[in-house]
Amino acid sequence: MSVNKAEKQTVLVIGLVLMSFAAMRLFHDIIHRWTEMLDLLLVATLLGYAIVAFCFAMVLLGWAFFVRQLTRIRLHTASLFTVVGILELAHALTFFGQPFYRDAGDTSLTMVYGAAAQVIGAAGLLLLLTQADGKAHGGERRRLLWLSPLCGFAVAAIVAAAAFFREGALLKGQALDLLRVAAIVIILGGYAAAGAIILYRNRSARPQALLKIVQAMCLLWFANLQVLFVDELLDADMLLAQIFKAGGYFFLMQGIYLVTIEGPMRQQKRAEAQIQYLAYHDELTGLGNRRRLTERLEAELNRAERSRTRLAVLLLDMDRFKTINDTLGHSCGDQLLIAAAERLKQTVAPLPHVYRMGGDEFTVLLPGLEKAEEAEKAAARLLKAFETPLSFDGTGYHITVSIGIAIGPEFGNTPELLLKHADAALYSAKAERNTYRIYTPRMSDQARERLKLENDMRPALEENQFYLVYQPLVDLHSGNVTGVEALLRWEHPERGVVPPHLFIPIAEETGLINEIGEWVIRTACAQNKAWQDAGLPPFIVSVNLSMRQFHQHDLADRIRAILDETGLEPRWVGLEITESMTADVEFAYETLRKLKEVGVQISLDDFGTGYSSLSYLKRYPIDKLKIDRSFVADLDRDGNDAAIVSTIAAMARHLNMRVTAEGVESEEQLRFLRAELCEEAQGFYYTRPVTADAFVKWYHEHRQDQEACSER
Repeated sequence: MSVNKAEKQTVLVIGLVLMSFAAMRLFHDIIHRWTEMLDLLLVATLLGYAIVAFCFAMVLLGWAFFVRQLTRIRLHTASLFTVVGILELAHALTFFGQPFYRDAGDTSLTMVYGAAAQVIGAAGLLLLLTQADGKAHGGERRRLLWLSPLCGFAVAAIVAAAAFFREGALLKGQALDLLRVAAIVIILGGYAAAGAIILYRNRSARPQALLKIVQAMCLLWFANLQVLFVDELLDADMLLAQIFKAGGYFFLMQGIYLVTIEGPMRQQKRAEAQIQYLAYHDELTGLGNRRRLTERLEAELNRAERSRTRLAVLLLDMDRFKTINDTLGHSCGDQLLIAAAERLKQTVAPLPHVYRMGGDEFTVLLPGLEKAEEAEKAAARLLKAFETPLSFDGTGYHITVSIGIAIGPEFGNTPELLLKHADAALYSAKAERNTYRIYTPRMSDQARERLKLENDMRPALEENQFYLVYQPLVDLHSGNVTGVEALLRWEHPERGVVPPHLFIPIAEETGLINEIGEWVIRTACAQNKAWQDAGLPPFIVSVNLSMRQFHQHDLADRIRAILDETGLEPRWVGLEITESMTADVEFAYETLRKLKEVGVQISLDDFGTGYSSLSYLKRYPIDKLKIDRSFVADLDRDGNDAAIVSTIAAMARHLNMRVTAEGVESEEQLRFLRAELCEEAQGFYYTRPVTADAFVKWYHEHRQDQEACSER
């Protein structure tokens, strides 16, 4: 356990007090003869009035400063030392040689006042330390402000009256001895107990202010112990007792100063510094924030214009970070952001210009560039740096970034404009991901188009601008239609048909995908039920779930409600998920289990493009694997793709799962898939996605072709 400076000082003070007390006892006669050469009356009188000054300084510290932070213990401490200060003042005024000096019984009035001050001080401090603290109210402060001096003068008057009662009868002989014993027990016991309580309560923190008070308790304890050896008012024992007592009150004043003034001031300065820090820094990563970047960017733009150089703003966004955040949780997401911030700082070092804009966006500022190509090289280094997984808690996460670059002052002579253009370039880069783009004026038009598309999408559902198309799934051996996949389309009143890759990512980002996705499931189920009622044989209609939908905790209940509403049996509904949705294994398992309880079919879409663990895959209640079209497209030209398809098909058979190949476009692909015992195929070979009515027409034509083939 480390020892701080205040603790060392406390040990030193206690050691000096012990040595002084021991020296007085061992060399009493020598010290007594030496002090006879001093003007003891002057020294003792000065010490007495110094003690009074220390007491009233403690009163002032308790009452006057940082009133808004006034606590009950602090207020009552000020009240206590108001009373003690008045008694110490009476002790000083009645000291030997002062005009109010009086004998009282077998002692003197000054000794009675001194003892009373110590009794009240020791008992009062002990009582305060046993009370619970709390905020003091203004009314209580005003009440004690006049009540405390009144009590002090009342106690002083009572002590004087008791001292001269029946010519000091209470302060003679056996009565005086009993009072001395009681007083010394209260004083020594009170100070010792108060010091012990302080040390016990702060045995871990050991703050400087409270250790000062412990030093004060020690000095006051020895001061009163020293009084027991006093034979005369003006001797070496009384002088040492006065020195100890003055030192005790001085340390007590210091402790109260630290608690009432310096402590709150330091706390206020720390709070101001923290506020100042948070105003210009990101709390999570410690990087500069948007405000700091804006100020720095403005200064660098001015410098670039004067020196006729360039600067670059690199705006980075972590690809698919939202998927990770939703899947693994915000705590894991925060750890990834911290790791990404460290990676960025290491990559751009020694430059300190890395900032977090919020969310998963970071900015790197590159000042003093001669050519724009330097910014491109820096962006390439950043992309390369993120090829190494980000690691924390013993796990590595593969993260890619997209980067938008804006060169200033050529494409922006203000921070706002430069950041706006970098954002437009970033949007262009995110269309491909894991790349960078340098801003061109055309990108601003694209950003405006995206914003307009987002605004147009919000009323699209209410205005029935969305519709579904269907693509059949065909059994590779019988040729029968075993299902259809429902695909979302948007018929914009002005733009015409908007491609899904343009509007679905926007729907994901804005959260509209939940409402749209539920509409897709309801519409597809209703259509399948209508086909069955019209006489078509029953088959499965499959719907793609989005990441946001999959992470709805009441997803199974929503599906069940839609089935009840449309009257479709659960076994004729298929829900397609992607591998990325299963990253949180326990959550994915529980969600899939609930969906299987509803009775729907589960398909794993785009299999082979993600990072599924086969050990987890066998745990999931999945009915079908859908091989991604990227492996099917080059089956007849790429041996690697053929090997992958063969492996997936064999694995699925061992796991008792059906296999569907997507993107089938040729007879050669069909023959290979049949040879590998794939059950189903889907693709342009059969038909493009078509409307519900067109599908019915295609279905009948397909049946006729099958019948004609069977007759031949």
